[in-house]
Amino acid sequence: MKRMLSVLFLLMAVATAGFAQVNLVTDEEVDPNAPVFSWVEEVHDFGNIPMGIPVTHKFEFTNTGKSPLIISNVQKTCGCTVTDWTKEPIVPGGKGFVTSEFNAARAGAFNKAITVQSNASTPNKKLYFKGTVEGTEGEQSGVPEKQSIFAPNN
Repeated sequence: MKRMLSVLFLLMAVATAGFAQVNLVTDEEVDPNAPVFSWVEEVHDFGNIPMGIPVTHKFEFTNTGKSPLIISNVQKTCGCTVTDWTKEPIVPGGKGFVTSEFNAARAGAFNKAITVQSNASTPNKKLYFKGTVEGTEGEQSGVPEKQSIFAPNN
């Protein structure tokens, strides 16, 4: 029994050491000639904005890589955001943009993200915008206020 426990302990030690040696870094190398985003800013604060009136921000960048940068898509997290971006390839040293238009339907703080998909050395890049929507309690843009069947409509 003592020998079996010793063998079991030895196997556990070997297995633990084996898992500790697993290399979590992939063997893929980053292309030294890949395009590279250099953003002017990655987070924009709109501050206080009115409800129901769209606000727009243009995130600008320079391609500091060695080959043309191509944005394939910009994903948004909600229907309250509209995006646009430079559609043609951006040559090394060239400038481009990603525009985000936000239209708030309710009052309160917000923090949104858009994801830029490209052929850059970092192919998926999140950009953020935030702020506070000003409005009165119960006010919702374009949505009628619900009436309770328990309260009189006087």
